[in-house]
Amino acid sequence: MGVTQENKVIARTVLGAFGGKPKVTKYWDDNKNSSIDILSVSDQPQEGITSYSTLGLSDHSINYEVNGTPLRIEIVAAMESASDIYANVLSTCAFNIINSNFTCAPGVIFKNVISMYDQETDMKHIMFVPPFLWEEDLELLEFSNKNVTWLMALPISEGELQVAEKHGSDYLQDLLESKQIDIFDIKRESVV
Repeated sequence: MGVTQENKVIARTVLGAFGGKPKVTKYWDDNKNSSIDILSVSDQPQEGITSYSTLGLSDHSINYEVNGTPLRIEIVAAMESASDIYANVLSTCAFNIINSNFTCAPGVIFKNVISMYDQETDMKHIMFVPPFLWEEDLELLEFSNKNVTWLMALPISEGELQVAEKHGSDYLQDLLESKQIDIFDIKRESVV
């Protein structure tokens, strides 16, 4: 199946937000049944950081509708370029939606998607948050058959997961912001 017009618009929108020179890599699930394209741009939004976005995830349902129109997502992230696992982490998040029908919204946590690739870091899970790094540029896209928005994949630790489970994801987001965590550092220490 070729690239749809909608996905071309999505790719242009993401590239407009990220800037720089894009690279697109196709990732396959373990059974080679499903694939997802991951766009990456090195040294964006700053030197030593790579920005990522899924392309085509919005072709799959997250089980949400707004006024009768399916709401779909693409996942964005930014991580130290030295980390070579983050595209894999994003593809695993995408396959959770594509193959396992996970739902996804702000505050939702996908467990153990980092620890699958790196057991040495405190960061184990992904919490989805609004894409605050690019909020000016990644606005809702309205198509005839779907609306597309973006969620940012934010690494969290086991302790931070427990805080979210006890007090809610908004509480955890406020805590992470108050501690001024380095969102680009997958090896950062847990705040709890």
